[in-house]
Amino acid sequence: MEYYRILLSFSAIALVCSVAEATPLDGNTLKTVNGICKQTADTKFCTRVFSNNLVTSSPRKKDLVNATVTEAAKHSATTYFFISTLLRNAGDERTNLQMCAEAYAIVNTAFTNAISFCNQGEYSKILNLQGQVYDGVGICKTDFIVPGYEINPLIEKNRQTIVLVSMQKIVSS
Repeated sequence: MEYYRILLSFSAIALVCSVAEATPLDGNTLKTVNGICKQTADTKFCTRVFSNNLVTSSPRKKDLVNATVTEAAKHSATTYFFISTLLRNAGDERTNLQMCAEAYAIVNTAFTNAISFCNQGEYSKILNLQGQVYDGVGICKTDFIVPGYEINPLIEKNRQTIVLVSMQKIVSS
């Protein structure tokens, strides 16, 4: 059942991504994006998300929300897949990586639901999912060594997830 949900998420993300193409943003949009991104912990990452996911040069609020939820769903699905591949050679860290896999299953479900709420125009419901994402990221502790990495790559994955949640909060409220 879990893999079916992940497969469904990948399919939805692939469909959205196949339609989306990076579009040059007009001056007003750049000001809006900069205003949003300056409120996050990583302005560069935030700006890149909007640049890569906005399909119109003058987006409406719905387009901005859609860009954040689409990227967040894609990010959580790829992070879950990444953790699943790490589990193959986990060794002593299997328990820690399994916890992160379970955490990102929660995060992935929340972001997948956010896409549905965005498509229905129910932006306030997107905000209600933030607790699930924070709980999931909190479950994925990163104080262990991942085989094959000097620095635990899940530190960066968790940080990006938190930035994506803050972007959704800013745009959806």
